[in-house]
This record gives sequence, structure tokens and C-alpha cells, in this order.
Amino acid sequence: MKTIILLIFTSLFTWANGSFYDLYAQNRTNNKPNLITADFIASAYATYKLSREQEVEQKVLRPRVLNFVNYLYQGVTEINIPNKEQTLAYTAVLSLLAKNGQNIIIPDGYEPLAKSIQQEAQLVINANTVAISPVMHVRIDYRAFRVPSKYSHTPAYYRVMRYAQTIQFNPTLAKNIKQTIKASERLSNLNRHIKTILSQFIGVEKKSNTLISTYKGLDYYIFKSSKKPSINDIAKAIKSKNPFIQKHLLNLYSSYDYDFKIMQTLLKNGHTNAFKGYYTLSQYRNMLYRTRYKTKAMHQESRTKANIETNLEETLSVMIEGALVFSNTINNNTIDKNMVLTLKELRKIAQKKSMNMPLSILDIKFLNSLDLIFLELIGVKDRPISVKVTNGLREQLLAPKFVGFGDGSWGGRFVCREGR
Repeated sequence: MKTIILLIFTSLFTWANGSFYDLYAQNRTNNKPNLITADFIASAYATYKLSREQEVEQKVLRPRVLNFVNYLYQGVTEINIPNKEQTLAYTAVLSLLAKNGQNIIIPDGYEPLAKSIQQEAQLVINANTVAISPVMHVRIDYRAFRVPSKYSHTPAYYRVMRYAQTIQFNPTLAKNIKQTIKASERLSNLNRHIKTILSQFIGVEKKSNTLISTYKGLDYYIFKSSKKPSINDIAKAIKSKNPFIQKHLLNLYSSYDYDFKIMQTLLKNGHTNAFKGYYTLSQYRNMLYRTRYKTKAMHQESRTKANIETNLEETLSVMIEGALVFSNTINNNTIDKNMVLTLKELRKIAQKKSMNMPLSILDIKFLNSLDLIFLELIGVKDRPISVKVTNGLREQLLAPKFVGFGDGSWGGRFVCREGR
């Protein structure tokens, strides 16, 4: 068998909109075969996963959280607990935020609390100052409650979550909240459901002195000991024998752990650039690109060649498992089932490639159409992003670069940049 040396080089071509899909559309226009890179697969899967997490958040988590804080305030007003002024005021603020600042009923005997409750809620809604909390009597940076663009259509949910995750309980408040939840089957169920969802998709910090726990991911623990955090810290930790990291990579406690498992497989199989891009995308939570694109009807495919990078089977297997998490969670999950089928087909082709088996006409057609398939499934294109990982590390994804193999196929690579 004749050995073909594949040469990867960067093209001088420029793209109109700077996405992988623009590149593959250009291939289609110029009748060039697709080169399916690890970077493109990682980009498409990360975008799919973030959009599905957002749907879980909006359709499952959001209504439970808003109901929980409203019922919690109602429970506090009805239960007989000592020293409940601050507990009532705290839960009243949450209920008021859940109603976007609309009036709530203050029970008889607690009318003097109304002013401080209203002031606290207004400080959260305005989100423009650092001040002493009228309710908690501690200094709070209310600018942290500024609603990002992703939540502009659901500001109440964002404010409630941030407030519930920010305000630290003192012993009396913690005891009263716990007693109120325990006394109500409805509150207990809602509280358990919220924790289950966060644990499954985001993960929850076990020791938290707030109403809703905040999550510190594997990268938090990795960067914690870094004097100058770098993306290489993640790579080293994934490759190391650290028992904490390996436990998460082995047991896959949450959807976020699947991210790290995917990154592990990418590193293991030599796709370092794809790993960097996937990590940056996995951190990108607050500025999802929501514009949906309508794909044009596919014309008759005339390209007779296509290619795919090797050593992708393991990564694709983990992606399939991760997609199944969503398919078992959201009703009417045609998107997830189709994603699983697409990834399985891609894995089958990747296995052929690794075994030096020739690709069929259908395999080639599939690879040359993969960008359209992903775009139809996910509904959004990738785009350049910038995300602050720690105070000393910012990761950027620029417009991907054009790369080609010596066989004439063309694909894309992430262009990553890190700085302060």
C-alpha cells in the first residue's frame, strides 16, 4: 500500500463571518472536499451542549427555582419560628425579585420590615453600587447582580439565582430556613429537585452556607494553586495522577465532568488545539449566541472526496454518552436523539479511517454535509468569544483558521489566545 504523507498548512483565505460553517460553505461553493477536524467536531458539540443546558435551565430549573422562593416566603410567614424577622425579610426579597419587583403581602406585625425589603430588592435590581445591605447588614457588591444579555428576557430568574447563591447565612437564618423547608413536603421536593438538576448538569459545591449552592468546577481546584494560571494547567492536571481529578474523570458525576473527559480524550489522542478551544467554549455560559439560522435546501452533492482526522473514536464515544444525558432529561428530545445518531455515524466513519478502510460514497456524502447537519441540529453558528476564567487568565477564541490536508480536503482549526 502506498503511504500518503498528509501535510497540514494554513491558508491565506479569509472568511466572511469567521465561523467553521463559513469555511465549509466556502468548500461547498468551490467544490472542495471537506476535511472534518477535531476542532470542528469539538466546536459543534460544545455549542450543542451549551444550548441544551440552556434549555434545561429555562424549562426545568427556572420554574422550580421561582416556585421554590415564592413558596419559601409563604412558608416562613406561616411557620412559628423564633427570631424570624431577618428570615422573613430575606425570603421576602427573593419572592419580590421573583416577581420582578411587584408588591408582595407583608404579614401582620412585620410591617416595619417593608421598607428595608423594598430597598434591598431595588439595590439588586439597580445593580450599580456597593452598599450595606438593609436586610443582611453586611457590605454587598450589588453590581454582581447586573443581568447579562443571555438572561435579558428572564431577569427575575437571574437575580433570584444570584441572590440565593450570594447571601451567606448566619446561624439563625440557616436554622430557620432549614426548619421551614423541612416542615413542607412541597418545599422539600422542590429543594431536592433543584439540587439534583444542578448536580447532574453543573455540579454543586457540597459545603455551602447559602440557599442555593454555588459550583466550583475541576478547573477551580486546578487553578487554585497556580500563581499564574494557564490553560496548560488544565492539560497537566488531566494527564496527572491527581486522585481528585481522576475520580471525576472516572465516575462522571455531572455534565461538566463530561467536558473534562472529552478534553482528556482530545489530549490523549493528540488534538491539543481542539482541547484548548473546547475548554474555552465549556466556560462560555453567559453570552450564548441565540440567533437561529435557517439552512438552505441542499443541492446535489458533486464532491467525491472527504476526509476526517484520526483518533477521534474515544472523544466521540464520550460525546454520545453526554448527549444521552440530555435525551433522558428533556421531553420532546428529537434534537438529542438526532445528535446521538449523528455522532454514532461519525464514530463509525472515524473507525473506518483509523483502520485504513476506504470510505463509502455515503460516508463521503455525510462528511461533506456534516456542517449542514450540525447547523440544522444546533441552530447557531460558532463565533469568536472571550471569557474570563480567573482574575489572571482570559481565554479567547478568534475566527478559526483554514487548514488543508495534502489530499485536497479543507477544514478548520481553533485559534486560541490567552492573556490577562
